[in-house]
Amino acid sequence: MSRPLRGLAPAALLALLALAAGSCGGQAAGAAAGPRLETRWTGSDTAGFAAPAVAEYCDSLNLVEIRAAAGDTGIAILIFPKDRVQSGDYPIRHPDVADTVPVSAAVALRWVALTSVRGFRGASGRLTLRRGPGGALSGSFAAGAGAVSGPGRLTVTGSFEYVPVRPATRGCAPRAASGDSTAGVD
Repeated sequence: MSRPLRGLAPAALLALLALAAGSCGGQAAGAAAGPRLETRWTGSDTAGFAAPAVAEYCDSLNLVEIRAAAGDTGIAILIFPKDRVQSGDYPIRHPDVADTVPVSAAVALRWVALTSVRGFRGASGRLTLRRGPGGALSGSFAAGAGAVSGPGRLTVTGSFEYVPVRPATRGCAPRAASGDSTAGVD
């Protein structure tokens, strides 16, 4: 069954990354403070960064978005659970299909290069997720990613620790029926 996100996932991931890059608050990459995400990529480009991470649950779409940004570099991970977000493995799929296959994840990465914005999206790999105290998320991921435009392939790896999940504050379709906005992340 297709979800309302179908067909919008690639554009939505890039838009989320653009928003995430603007919300980093000027904190320098690698500065320790609260929940963090660290990532590294190799392939047609090689680099990495670490930054504060946030996670938001969108109840109407039943997805969790984890994002981190430092300067002009950002990453977003979307988790599509079957019913509730649980500890376990989530296959990373291309954003065009991740939202149609429950128990999957999507990954997108972007940064500003010398003359362009470089964007990549995951097409394969695995996210291993752990639920911690109070429902905070920790995990690790490894993905094969392709360039959004032009040639280029990357291997993206990373981890995040103790990221609390809050209700989505933007970009989430309104819930049709009243209820707890964090019901899917108990």
